[in-house]
Amino acid sequence: MLKDKLILLVDDEPSVLKATSTGLAQRGFNVKTVEGAEAAIKVIHKLRPSLVVSDLVMPGVNGFELFQEIRKEREFETLPFVFLTGIDDYYAKKFGKELGSAAYITKPVDLDELEQIIKDKIGE
Repeated sequence: MLKDKLILLVDDEPSVLKATSTGLAQRGFNVKTVEGAEAAIKVIHKLRPSLVVSDLVMPGVNGFELFQEIRKEREFETLPFVFLTGIDDYYAKKFGKELGSAAYITKPVDLDELEQIIKDKIGE
């Protein structure tokens, strides 16, 4: 069941976090939001989400760095990670895929697309 799986949203824009989390919650997902990658690292260790949706461009640690930091740990080697960003750039998308992300989608978020990616990665 999707309610049993925690989706962690990471972004530095509260409006994006609110809109995306509200949309996903309305679709039956259990969602936790966090502002910034440094806070996300703590939350990931504490709550052990089923999937992470992260912005790329954030102050301090960016989304790629967050992904790489989390993936260094054995218990999070297979944690599905989706990049949700305003950067619609071929090389950024390519780099995200090469790192091993589950998906790379651009803002504004298409909730239908994000919902399908989440269901594909963590099951229904």
